[in-house]
Amino acid sequence: MEFHTARKNLIKEINKTAILKIIREKEPISRADISKITGLNPATVTNNVNILLEEKIVLERGIGDSSGGRKPILLELNKDAFYAIGVDMGIKSVRAAISNLNGKIIRKIELQYESLDEKNVIDSTKKVIQILIAEFDILKDLILGIGIGVHGIVNPIEGVSLYAPNFNWENLNIKSIIENQFDLPVFIDNDVRVMALGEKWFGAAKSVRDFVFINVGSGIGAAIFINDKLYRGSLFGAGEIGHISIVENGPRCSCGNFGCLEVMASGTALEKKIISDINLGKESIILNLVNEDLSKITGEIIYEAAKMGDRLAINTFYDIGSYLGLAVSNLINILNPEMIIIGGGVALAGDFILKPLRNITYKKSMKHLSQKTTILSSYLKEDCGVIGAATLVFDDFFNVI
Repeated sequence: MEFHTARKNLIKEINKTAILKIIREKEPISRADISKITGLNPATVTNNVNILLEEKIVLERGIGDSSGGRKPILLELNKDAFYAIGVDMGIKSVRAAISNLNGKIIRKIELQYESLDEKNVIDSTKKVIQILIAEFDILKDLILGIGIGVHGIVNPIEGVSLYAPNFNWENLNIKSIIENQFDLPVFIDNDVRVMALGEKWFGAAKSVRDFVFINVGSGIGAAIFINDKLYRGSLFGAGEIGHISIVENGPRCSCGNFGCLEVMASGTALEKKIISDINLGKESIILNLVNEDLSKITGEIIYEAAKMGDRLAINTFYDIGSYLGLAVSNLINILNPEMIIIGGGVALAGDFILKPLRNITYKKSMKHLSQKTTILSSYLKEDCGVIGAATLVFDDFFNVI
């Protein structure tokens, strides 16, 4: 008897989950249309919708068009039924935000690391989370959990950062550390996979089943969606395109190889190349923009110079876009995605990067494939990391409710 009762309860939860996911994806939607899409009978749909209405996870909002009978009442997700905290553990600072179920940021905060030792990075992460929870105290019971994106190789099942080179740690169980501190469910994954998840739920890839998200920041990494699912690889290391060799006998990379994409096309590479060229005597207004202090050169300043017509800035962006195009052409030939999304700080340079990237991609990849692949910048831009991290929590919620 207990087995049959448990099985019935499981079926009810599965049905409720299926209905809620359809409402989120298709809203506003009627009960009748939910029944058609899910294949559940109308009574089952009505019973489960009533539960979701009572729990205030779903709202009745508006009247739909009639197909002959009474006009249907439309249903939509209550965006403020629950919230999640998303944390982006960058290599210079940690950013965190509270987001509602629609991916809307309610409050965000950023804290610079004093150092990159393990204790300081973890303490800084705890601090930004604590600040958000304190400011959100009146609605703390509505916080579903905490999602965290961290660079390097991550085991999302165990919640362990297996290797984070910039933090110089291995096998750190971030999940247990943060859960013990805040008594909330914690989910972690690689930072770029987190960004891709955010774009899938709330950004450019909503209607796309196969796509690659490339993050071009201080380093370069990629996340791969295949048939609507994140592909992580057998050892959780899929997507490390930053360490594909692009230039033979190029500069040495932190991985030990030479001419990797990361040392040719990352934000760090951009700044180093500009500084090197200025030191070699190449003219640029960038020198004036930083009052002749080369240590103040950033990607943002280089972008400003490019907008002002500075040839050194424009040509350097062109080179970086071309290197990225070589990598993207290989991805298209191997994976045949519908879409390539470019995110991270360098991507904010827009067409200075995207134009050469697209040109090289179309030249170097199979024409039949590349012409049908959309290449664009991240929709979520600088908030991609924190929104994506919060989405880790939502993804769990909508699959186990």
